[in-house]
Amino acid sequence: MKNLARLQHTFQDCVLNSGNVLSTAWISANGRAAPDIQLSIYIHAYGARLKEVLANDYPAVLTAIGEDHFSRLADDYIRAHPSQYFSLRDFGCHLPGFVADLIQQDAGYREMPWLRELALFEWTLGQAFDAADAPAFTEQDMAAIPYQAWPELRFLPHPSVHRLDLEWNIPEMWQALTDDQPIQVTAVRDKTSPWLVWREQLVMRFRSMQIDEQKAFDALRVGRCFNDVCEVLVTLMSEDEVPLRAAGLLKGWIAQGLISGVE
Repeated sequence: MKNLARLQHTFQDCVLNSGNVLSTAWISANGRAAPDIQLSIYIHAYGARLKEVLANDYPAVLTAIGEDHFSRLADDYIRAHPSQYFSLRDFGCHLPGFVADLIQQDAGYREMPWLRELALFEWTLGQAFDAADAPAFTEQDMAAIPYQAWPELRFLPHPSVHRLDLEWNIPEMWQALTDDQPIQVTAVRDKTSPWLVWREQLVMRFRSMQIDEQKAFDALRVGRCFNDVCEVLVTLMSEDEVPLRAAGLLKGWIAQGLISGVE
């Protein structure tokens, strides 16, 4: 068993650190190819598979920076973040942060300050798509709750719901880059914009939010009750406007499948 463990660690070290291969004497020479060729096949396959995973998770990033640049980015990422997961689904989770560091450190990436947000948006879409399923709360469910209970109700967002604050024009960029015929769009936005990302059945949805909706929904997401949500709205509009606006927001969230239950 000790010999097996040593062999496994040697093989892993060669695959993860191909520059450290000093000898292939431990590889059988009876195969169809020479030992060094056998090992090089596994080394190449490891990197190629991880690059394929990143390309599948970040197609817009790939299109935005081109195949050669993306290949170099992937190589750097694989060296910095070798896979630590049983499932490759989570392998690319550090890429937005990795790109953010490159933007700070590398002049070439500083010319693409929007790239971190583009990677973050793509990763969030994937997370929303893979999120656990949950039954959607309906208007009929809401109607069955006594009105006396409304002030203390806490609404549970669907597991797929994510919130992003984007400085750049990322959703439009993503749509343009993933279209069958990519077109140029500007990355510049006048101001930071709040966005919702979620899954409706098997369809990915995302949309921007007005400030009052963003403040109200953020309060809901952290577990504040309906009365607290209304108090948030009071700071943004007249008290007389709050009931109608709060009811309208809640109806919209329920209709879009953003709510999965109440407490």
